[in-house]
Amino acid sequence: MPALLHLARQRAGLLSAAAVASMVAAFLGLAPLLAIYAVAIEIAADVPDDAVIRQVVVWTAAAIALRWLLLFSGNALSHLAAYNLLYDLRIAIADRLTRLPLGFVIHQNSGDLKRVLQEDVERLEMVLGHTLPDVSAAAAMMLGGALILFTIDPVMALAAFAPLPLAIALQAMLWRRAEGKVAAYFDAAARMNSALVEFIRAVPVIKIFGRSDASMGHLRRTIGDYHKVVADFSTASIPAWVGYMAVLGSGLLFILPVGGWRIVTGSVDLPTFVLFMLIGVGLMQTLVQIMNFTNQIRVTLTGLSRIEAVLTEPTLPEAAVTREPASHDVVFDRVGFAYGDEAVLHDISFTCPAGSRTAIVGPSGAGKTTLAQLAVRFWDPQEGEIRIGGVPLPDLAAPTLNGLTASVFQDIFLFHDTVMDNIRVGKPDAGRDEVIAAAKAAQIHDFILSLADGYDCLLGERGARLSGGQRQRLSIARAILKDAPIILLDEATAFADPLNERRIQDALDRLRSDKTVIMIAHRLDSIRDADQIVVLDEGRLVDLGPHDLLIARCPVYQRLWAAYERIADAGSPLPSPHATSFKAQALKGTAP
Repeated sequence: MPALLHLARQRAGLLSAAAVASMVAAFLGLAPLLAIYAVAIEIAADVPDDAVIRQVVVWTAAAIALRWLLLFSGNALSHLAAYNLLYDLRIAIADRLTRLPLGFVIHQNSGDLKRVLQEDVERLEMVLGHTLPDVSAAAAMMLGGALILFTIDPVMALAAFAPLPLAIALQAMLWRRAEGKVAAYFDAAARMNSALVEFIRAVPVIKIFGRSDASMGHLRRTIGDYHKVVADFSTASIPAWVGYMAVLGSGLLFILPVGGWRIVTGSVDLPTFVLFMLIGVGLMQTLVQIMNFTNQIRVTLTGLSRIEAVLTEPTLPEAAVTREPASHDVVFDRVGFAYGDEAVLHDISFTCPAGSRTAIVGPSGAGKTTLAQLAVRFWDPQEGEIRIGGVPLPDLAAPTLNGLTASVFQDIFLFHDTVMDNIRVGKPDAGRDEVIAAAKAAQIHDFILSLADGYDCLLGERGARLSGGQRQRLSIARAILKDAPIILLDEATAFADPLNERRIQDALDRLRSDKTVIMIAHRLDSIRDADQIVVLDEGRLVDLGPHDLLIARCPVYQRLWAAYERIADAGSPLPSPHATSFKAQALKGTAP
């Protein structure tokens, strides 16, 4: 995992210091037991030396004080390293997501990305902040205790460690039984979390249509699947786990008979026997911490693989030497694009001259939005290329391309921030007067002033306090403030009511002035005056030209216009005040 290792190396000093502090503290934890042993030997002597006993007590007290200081330092250092690494990881993931093709992001389940940023990253805090110091201490305790016991009496030491081979065998059995089950657990947990999020979001629809039973069915199944995976895993692990814990607690079964025999034969004295009783039994319990660490690592590695997948996902390539466009025309040259194996655009070629207005129309699923998003490099086409001012998009630096384009799409995202800062996204260094001027041009100024705090009003999450039309006008204000030379509009009046549509159109006219405009529209009256109209069908360019030419010769455009007119004649909530009916044009001879 090179990306993760690179980040971890930046905190290697803190982690190493935390591990060393924990290990020394653990070794010092043996000091009271060794003090008891030393005092017992002195008391058993024919003439106990009070000075030696006092020294032992003083040194033991110092060791205990130092141990607590090191424990505090080790935990503080491990948590500092853990939280710094968590910060680094989240920033790295967020930065990577901003540079990945949009296709990667939108094809990910939102619950999966949330799990990577929150749960998978947060799990590292437990491993680094808690488990790493604990397992370092356990390893030091095990090694230090073994060194002391084997130095004092190898035979008794072997008796103390007699349960170790069986404990290791049982632990290996637990690992084998867990093989594959960890991934199944995470898959079941992810499905359950996604079902919970979907259910919560769907509550309004469920209540309106009374579909609680049907909706709960999917949620019940995912919860049931999760319960089954956990229950199966627990049932399969219980026998080996019970055996493992029993073996770890069986040290006395070996120490007592061997120690008793050694005392009877005079090979060891009573203080030594007591020392082995105290240290030998405790050493086996440290294996529990070591095993918990291995289990944590197995679980964490699954999450780390998902983090690594995001950090190593290929970003959109950028040229080593960037170029500057000579103009603001946009050229689509034999563009082909597919989502995975599903081809959506085929051999699309046309030019949007600088300062012109190009409309893209077609039936639903024709590839209109995909084509517009390719123009701002949400993806790179698999075939052909798109150029601005003669420069292919990959040869433009990201800041240059971002500065050239402004977009107003149907799916508008507003931050949980003030109105002022939401508009200022279009130009982060804009002054207050510039923002207000953009809002006025977008026909949203009066509404903003009606809010409790005006431009300082805090919007709800995703702009929940605003209507669709209001969010649309705020998005237009962003684009006006940015003042980019190339504008992309995707059904910019989609959420407007009849009273506000004209105001939004006025705002769009201000936005489009002297710009290269690429616009997608289902309300065909809004693109009658476009310089050219690109007609798509099933991902192919079927015709290109102005409205009058297309209405005369293009069957696809004729069908679209006729369908639009039928809706308008039937009393559409958004009738065009200046539309000319397809039927009337036919009578005038402008339609076949």
